[in-house]
Amino acid sequence: MIDFLYNIIIFPLIQIIEIAFVIVYRVSRNQALAIIGVSAVVSVCTAPLYLIAEKWQQAERDLQKKFKPKTDKIKSVFKGDEQYMILSAFYRQNHYHPVYGLRNSFGILIQIPFFIAAYSWLSHLEAIKGISFLFIRDLGAPDGLLSINNGGGGRFNILPLIMTLINCISGFVYTKDKTIQEKLQIYGLALVFLVLLYNSPSGLVLYWTMNNIFSLLKNILAENKYKLKIIYGFLCLCVILLYVRFIPLGFSPKRIFVLGFCSIVFFIPLIIKLLRFIKEKISKIITLEQTSLSVDGTYILSALDLCALCGLVIPGSLIASSVQEFSFLDSYTSPLPFIFTVFVQSAGVFLLWPLCIYFLFPKKIKRGLTLIISLLLTTALVNTFLFPGDYGNLTTTFKFSNPDTFESKNAIIVLSSVVTLCILTGFTCLLLIKRKIIIYYFQLIILISLTFFGVINIYKINRDFTSYKNLLAKHNMNTAETEEIEPVYHLTRNGKNVIVFMLDAAVSGYIPYIFTERPELLQDFSGFTYYPNCVSLGGHTRIGAPALFGGYEYEPSIIQKDRSYAMKKHNSALLMIPRIFNKEDYNVTVTDPSFANYSLTPDLSIFAPYPQIQAQNIQGKYTGKWLRSHPELKIVSVPEILHELLIRFSFLKIAPPVFRVFIYDKALWLKLQGSLTGNQLSVDTLDYYSTMDYLPLLTNITDDTRNTYISMVNDLTHDPVLLQYPDYVPAMETTNTDNGLFPGDNGYHINISAVMLVGKWLKFLQEQGVYDNTRIVIASDHGRDVKSNYSGNITLPNGHRLARYHALLMTKDFNAHGEPVTDTTFMTHADVPLLAMQNLIDKPQNPFSGLPIKTEKENGVFIATSSTLQYKIASDQWLYVHNDIFKPENWKKK
Repeated sequence: MIDFLYNIIIFPLIQIIEIAFVIVYRVSRNQALAIIGVSAVVSVCTAPLYLIAEKWQQAERDLQKKFKPKTDKIKSVFKGDEQYMILSAFYRQNHYHPVYGLRNSFGILIQIPFFIAAYSWLSHLEAIKGISFLFIRDLGAPDGLLSINNGGGGRFNILPLIMTLINCISGFVYTKDKTIQEKLQIYGLALVFLVLLYNSPSGLVLYWTMNNIFSLLKNILAENKYKLKIIYGFLCLCVILLYVRFIPLGFSPKRIFVLGFCSIVFFIPLIIKLLRFIKEKISKIITLEQTSLSVDGTYILSALDLCALCGLVIPGSLIASSVQEFSFLDSYTSPLPFIFTVFVQSAGVFLLWPLCIYFLFPKKIKRGLTLIISLLLTTALVNTFLFPGDYGNLTTTFKFSNPDTFESKNAIIVLSSVVTLCILTGFTCLLLIKRKIIIYYFQLIILISLTFFGVINIYKINRDFTSYKNLLAKHNMNTAETEEIEPVYHLTRNGKNVIVFMLDAAVSGYIPYIFTERPELLQDFSGFTYYPNCVSLGGHTRIGAPALFGGYEYEPSIIQKDRSYAMKKHNSALLMIPRIFNKEDYNVTVTDPSFANYSLTPDLSIFAPYPQIQAQNIQGKYTGKWLRSHPELKIVSVPEILHELLIRFSFLKIAPPVFRVFIYDKALWLKLQGSLTGNQLSVDTLDYYSTMDYLPLLTNITDDTRNTYISMVNDLTHDPVLLQYPDYVPAMETTNTDNGLFPGDNGYHINISAVMLVGKWLKFLQEQGVYDNTRIVIASDHGRDVKSNYSGNITLPNGHRLARYHALLMTKDFNAHGEPVTDTTFMTHADVPLLAMQNLIDKPQNPFSGLPIKTEKENGVFIATSSTLQYKIASDQWLYVHNDIFKPENWKKK
């Protein structure tokens, strides 16, 4: 119940506080100024509420003043129950209820939720700990400014006393003409806050002190006839200071946008005149002549629609798209609690607080609020369903795989703005011709539709989760963490070993730079041949993995001819090489087969008909043990991220494309660096890293004469993250990120880290005497978009960079030695099966089709740029390349 109340009441206010803090801090680079900025924002947001409170209080004072002669007479004449009955009758006759007296406390009630929100956020804010400001030594601790050396010593906090003094001065100004009761209320509240905040962090006390200062200024300005001009002048000064701050930093697109937006302040007088003109026109159209339902009903429906859209439909669609990613996270098994949490948060943001504010205002203001929320709903629907955006895959740590599109698709930004403007114009026309009833029923239909979609998503989530849970239990696919590391890979000294190692989304173009930066790896990769002129046949695992494991018979252009069997083909590709080697009496081991049965956690049931093949999922089994040996690392749990960021993902989806780059904020989501996002370590990263780090322990060397085939998959290179230079290891806060050959490039960091871990394992194989009798093929299913413009990373005809399809391919044959060599032969990752079986399997055939396994790239290859093979790929989603992939003229659209 406490969590429910927190999410629906306090959480929306924390969003205001946190976003305000982040924005002001980004501008000022000063935590104390950010706290002051938060106080200013909160004061501005609550100013209308305080004006309403003042009107209610004044109304109550006027009534009490009016009733006072009569009530005094009644109290002087009657006593006890008789007095109570007479007073009650008097109040009824005057249509007054004693509970109306609570209106005098409304100003205090407003402060309570904001105080709780500020207290819960600022008192635990790591960013202010150890930060000094003026005479305050540490914003994250009580100020302790006055030292007391009497007896045992101690410190006395001065800032809370200053806060209380300012609060009392503000109360004195405010209550000059008020009753004793109101004065006692104000001063009593000041003492309460003194007690509550005396031992609180100085940052929180500073926030509340600034609240009191702004309140004092408000009370002083209330008596000044030039108050509006003073406020306008102050706002203009703030914008000028913003110009002074930004100009030396240069004019990036974001800064230009922020300055342009803030410059609206200079035009406030003109805007006010325009709004007054519009108000005069609109007020003649939007009336309450028929019934209050036309306004109240429209407002409530708009709020309900926004709540359903952001709390049910958008997050539900995200989770339903990949239920497995959101299942079995920490103490959460089902993803449904995440839906409930974000729905409650959305109810607070779009329903509870908007309705509370709405019903505080008079009818004229209600009409304007109804128009605003209706236009907001219309904009949200247009952006969500007409302009969803394609920013790549979204990980559970809320990082898009292709974030560059936020800033690159200017045409979409312009188109969305035009379409939104046209639809909003049509909406306004409905108002102008007095067709409010159409809008009302349209919003009702939208609510029913959104609720229906939300329920369908919940049904899908529950269905898929149940299937996944049953699958884990039925086929023993449990990847629960283990303390004991038992060997998974068994290599022989006396027979032959063949290893195919897929590094998901590894980028081939980094390899020369990695060997240049870490020359010691040349010895570890002794005997390897590097194929830089290698391309993947797709940019996603579901397209690239079948070709890598199955060869050209599983290239996307062929699977598309019978795409209804795409998943069956995918499974056949994963099984092909293991079945061939198993038939030749090899000891076969497969780990983490990519998307087996199109399941994110590979469905090992596809190996059930082949009991001789040992199949396991090992990624994530050793994370806990690895973390316990690295206690300096503290990862943020995925559920914690989901509780905070699912609602912001909804904000991003409903926002116009031009604003989305600010909301995404380079994967920070308008949060402080290191709080939940940014370069913060994720469980996924450590799942993959720990598995690779433990490869020597997972490998057992035997004297068996039986040959061995091993298929391995690791996803470390899939999710870029900055690591600690020079060893490129996980760290809570990375330093020296400007060092290395690609400073600040998280893609390079994760690739060099993976290569170094592979190198450590290869060195282990050399030391164990199984290197010469082992053939190794290292490949990736596709590349990825990267920040760095490494040599040869050309732009392709569809606007993508080569890195997205620049597949890694390196091979080491039996008894090969010497520094790695480069072979510029045109290759694709579909050559992997032949490279693995070369001179071992005579005339290999696909056991599923009976067709010979051969290379088919002499005339070039077609590359699918979509993300799935299950649906028809449009003609403009194909690329063709031949011979040299680094020559732009060799590329063309299909």
